[in-house]
Amino acid sequence: MSKHICIVAGDMSGDTHAAAVSTALKKADNQVIISALGGTRLAVAADDFLGNIVELNAFGFFAPVKLFFTLRRIFNTVLLKHWSAVKPDAVILVDYYGFNIHVARAAHERNIPVYYYISPQVWASRPGRIAQLKKYVTRMLVILPFEKALYESHGIPVTCMGHPLLDSIPLPDSLPTDPPVIGLFPGSRRSYFMRHVPILLAATELIKQHIPNAKFMFFVVPSLVNQCQKLPFPVISEDGEFIERRKLTVAITTSGTVSLENTLLGIPMVVLYRLSWFNYVIARMLVKIPYITMANILAQREIVPEYIQRRATPENIADGVITLLSDGKALSRSRESLLTVRQQLGQPGVSVRVAQLIVENIS
Repeated sequence: MSKHICIVAGDMSGDTHAAAVSTALKKADNQVIISALGGTRLAVAADDFLGNIVELNAFGFFAPVKLFFTLRRIFNTVLLKHWSAVKPDAVILVDYYGFNIHVARAAHERNIPVYYYISPQVWASRPGRIAQLKKYVTRMLVILPFEKALYESHGIPVTCMGHPLLDSIPLPDSLPTDPPVIGLFPGSRRSYFMRHVPILLAATELIKQHIPNAKFMFFVVPSLVNQCQKLPFPVISEDGEFIERRKLTVAITTSGTVSLENTLLGIPMVVLYRLSWFNYVIARMLVKIPYITMANILAQREIVPEYIQRRATPENIADGVITLLSDGKALSRSRESLLTVRQQLGQPGVSVRVAQLIVENIS
């Protein structure tokens, strides 16, 4: 007898992880039928793709407000209409709290089990969301070791699955040092990209004054490749990206998924992050943890220098990179600290474990 599972993911990384779970579900049980709201990867992995919400780019403090009516229309006329025709045996939600908590409530009202894979960062801001998750979610499937204790302390069923990036990030090679190769990662969203690129370019000029033989590689998501035509160094998009990253000595990167990927590859780095001043003020009011980089959050200390807002200057960033490259011991210590973080995140096979847990619980 077939089993219908509905998956919802709203950002690019969530789409990637959701697609991997979709594939694993079909391998775990060939009777599983997947419907999904997500992005281009879920569109390929799902049997019945309901629409692309990733391309809406509903992030920040204003975008979800601007897109409220669009998202409400998708929720009512696409998702709930589909559920009226085919009631799912389970719903899998991937991060994207603002939309997914409404999906969780609707599923709960229809007695559909809800598995929330990749927790919203309630440990960083807006802890009041935990009460809503407790109301509507059958089980949290978390990816960070400290999240398990957090949800257990609130009486919420939870399983730590390990981090899904372990399924795709290869074990690191030794660091190349002569000549040093510096990777530049401006961010995957266009607003961040436009804000960070001038800072990165100015920092490279300062670095070259101190390290003339330094080489640079620019890493960008496919949707922004056309913005990179005049850059004076190689531009790397998704194809073969991790192979190219293993050539890096140091990275200059935004926080978020890309910094964690570099952590797992053992690439020493410095992190920059600059928001509009209004968004920054709101973020400072909401965020209650001292770091924005996952490596630092997990290590509970600054193993990666962070240059945020007014500190995100070309001079500070260049100084951070030059300091790393001028001291072989500092470079080695940074790499060792990052690889220690990798060990905290579990073992590969995360998508398979998620699929097996869900199939076993709905059988």
